[in-house]
Amino acid sequence: MAVNLFSLAPVELYKLAITLQSSFTSSITGLTAADSGISTMSIAALTNLGGFGLNPIMSIFCVILMGYAVIKVFFANLKRGGILLIQIAVGSLYMFSVPRGYIDGFVSWSKQVVGLCLTAFLQATILVAGLMVFNSNMLLGLGLMLSASEIPRIAGQFGLDTSTKGNLMSTIYAAQTAVNMTRTLRAVAK
Repeated sequence: MAVNLFSLAPVELYKLAITLQSSFTSSITGLTAADSGISTMSIAALTNLGGFGLNPIMSIFCVILMGYAVIKVFFANLKRGGILLIQIAVGSLYMFSVPRGYIDGFVSWSKQVVGLCLTAFLQATILVAGLMVFNSNMLLGLGLMLSASEIPRIAGQFGLDTSTKGNLMSTIYAAQTAVNMTRTLRAVAK
């Protein structure tokens, strides 16, 4: 059960967050799963730039901002997958200290996994909302798309850290606990 907690639970939670985000986005936009949601909405938003009577420089500026927001969220999602793998690898170290009563590291690990899944859900949802609003209100749409990249920072202020920077002392203590348990098991086996 403990092994599943740090190896299977984060993956299933991340899968749930992505599935919820996908179904939520398709419900809001009316696009089916076969349609490529973000690219279809991006193309629709870009084709409407000329209809707003914008000068070419403003149109290019809007395209650059939209591209920046979409690419930033895309690479953040790639990075999140790597962070999840690191969290799974480090989770076992925190499990060694739980039986001894030191649960601070494990609680912070759990918060990081939950924060990772929450930001994956919210970033993509806010980006899609910005693409949808862009057709009717360009500035609000651009603001939503650009604010999607700020979600990890905001989640961090509410105690859901999504980065891999950890407490060095907590990691050292968890590693020492693992070494001490190995020594104890060897002594018992002899």
